[in-house]
Amino acid sequence: MPVDTDSFVESRVEGPAFPMLVKSLATLLMLAMLYWGAGAEQQIIWKEFSMGAALLFGGALLITIVAYVWILKSRTSIDGEAIEQTWVWKRRVLLADITQAKFIYVPYLSWLIAPRLIVRAGPGVNVFYSASPQVQRVFARLMSGK
Repeated sequence: MPVDTDSFVESRVEGPAFPMLVKSLATLLMLAMLYWGAGAEQQIIWKEFSMGAALLFGGALLITIVAYVWILKSRTSIDGEAIEQTWVWKRRVLLADITQAKFIYVPYLSWLIAPRLIVRAGPGVNVFYSASPQVQRVFARLMSGK
């Protein structure tokens, strides 16, 4: 999938990875989890709580909080050289390395279902989410080969 990177993107285009509704739903789910977790905490007999259960509980809580924070903070960008998305670790794929790509966009539902570009570069597959119309337009141009 060769792309003329000199004329592909005039400047870097960047925007949020997830739509506001997804961020709002994630926030509601976190608040609900805290509310019901506080109610459940009243029923836990802490002296019978094993170390393994505590580690499992703490690990699950940590993973949930980290994923939530990055849903709120994550940004996707594309320029003439690469596609990048910030997350717990930064995802970066050079345009020249892309062998296959698929842009998944559901018209009129992009406020709920985050549009995404799925690319194969080498043996791995990377998914780049984008709630930004500017980034989505560049993704569409990438798919058309322009």
